[in-house]
Amino acid sequence: MSKTKILNVRIDPDLKKKAKKLAEADGRSLSNWVTKLIKDTVKAAEKQGQFDDKDEEA
Repeated sequence: MSKTKILNVRIDPDLKKKAKKLAEADGRSLSNWVTKLIKDTVKAAEKQGQFDDKDEEA
């Protein structure tokens, strides 16, 4: 079984272009950069107690 799941997202072409430039400046692929943003946001939410033990993976 795969350790990762696929997440398909529709995004404005100009926003994608800008995000890709930011990812490259950070030395990351766009996919890796977006994953890092999500991880960082979830970690911050966990620290603020926005999740409880009943929350499950979607």
